[in-house]
Amino acid sequence: MPHSCVRRGTTLVLRVVAVLTAAFLLTAGSGAVPADRTPGGTSRLSPQVVHTGTGPTGYRVTFRYRDPGADRVQIKGEWYFADPYELSALTTDDGTALESPGTPPSRWQPGDIPLAHPNSPAANWPVVDMKKGHDGVWTYSTPLPSGVFTYSFYVDCADDTQTTCAAVSDPANPPWNEKNGKVSGTTERTSQVYVPSDPSFGTVGHTEQGPSATGRHGKLTHITYAAPTSVTPPGENYLSVYTPPGYDPGRTKPYPTLYLFSGDANEMDWSTQGDAGHILDNLIATGQVPPMVVVMPNTAGFPDSAGYASFDQNLTDTLVPYVESRYRVSTAATDRAAAGLGYGASLTNSLLFGHTAEFGSYGVFSPGRRGTYTLPDASSLTGTQVAALRNARILVGGGWQDPSHDYHADEVSLLTGLGVPVTPGFVNGGHSWSVWRLDLADFLTRTAFFPPTAG
Repeated sequence: MPHSCVRRGTTLVLRVVAVLTAAFLLTAGSGAVPADRTPGGTSRLSPQVVHTGTGPTGYRVTFRYRDPGADRVQIKGEWYFADPYELSALTTDDGTALESPGTPPSRWQPGDIPLAHPNSPAANWPVVDMKKGHDGVWTYSTPLPSGVFTYSFYVDCADDTQTTCAAVSDPANPPWNEKNGKVSGTTERTSQVYVPSDPSFGTVGHTEQGPSATGRHGKLTHITYAAPTSVTPPGENYLSVYTPPGYDPGRTKPYPTLYLFSGDANEMDWSTQGDAGHILDNLIATGQVPPMVVVMPNTAGFPDSAGYASFDQNLTDTLVPYVESRYRVSTAATDRAAAGLGYGASLTNSLLFGHTAEFGSYGVFSPGRRGTYTLPDASSLTGTQVAALRNARILVGGGWQDPSHDYHADEVSLLTGLGVPVTPGFVNGGHSWSVWRLDLADFLTRTAFFPPTAG
């Protein structure tokens, strides 16, 4: 699936799925769209997405947080932008991230991309003060272009850097694993809002990231499973599992399975910040990918997580058998895929080069430069390993402006030098979720579960 980011003033290539467009394009002044993940009874406080029909994006989002007793409430949002064609070298020779110019949403222009400030793996998004109303509701309003945006709140934080304060998710738009204030598994301190596209303002139609126009959604389930080698928590660990709309445990043909790893190691990232549920719902609904089961494990808590061996062993010896015994999924390696971002991409590489024949497809999104998995030398790989690599489906992706992009390019060079077919999946962007959401859709539509590349 191609993705295009273009210079200001040039024609944008809009990736709009026709059957979904009508569900999201509102006429100017037609009113507000409440956030998709809003629980019953809180819609008045959920993010309100209004089609204004005015610049710079055609849409404005208002966020609300009710706390009459607070003295200060701030919002931190995934909305700082940059023109990719005006960015100079973003790293020093040793890979240190440099400060990059940033643009707030009010000055967004076509072609601008979400980019942390400075551009680094840390999510250094802007933090601003909200305004308190007489009703005790704090508000903040901003224009936003199309796509999914992550945000969180700080309440009475006296630290201007927020380093000593804990962010909180939106009580009116909480993560799906939080019910009535109780959390299953890892606490996710963020919430997400989806903004449609108004093509007249040059925004890209990321309709695959919004709620399904068919009204059919897959199911997300949180699971605690027995993991004998896990240290934290001891003897067990966590999973989030996506099952497709209409999942049938008695289906004649078993479902393919995607094992999807995050960079922060927890089991909640891909189904919240990564918007995986909506992306899968839409790609399945439009027939671009087959219905599948997606397993998102917590990859932390194993004895040598930085060395990968114990996690790899847990995955192949414990987790895969657990999933295959409880879900109607295929046990064929060609029907298993592994993918991840950042640290999760390094885990994927560990499987790619160490357990090649156990998965049929691999998606490597923005692996880190240092302190993570080291790519092998071509001379160290055996003929059997190379033959297995040539039979796999592989996509290596990330942002052109990621500080570690040269490392990602090195992996493409390594594989192609071995005669291994690899699909590059690079787009304008940094080390951020705006890139990885595109990578996930790209991997699923262009690489995963396709026939083997070699005999």
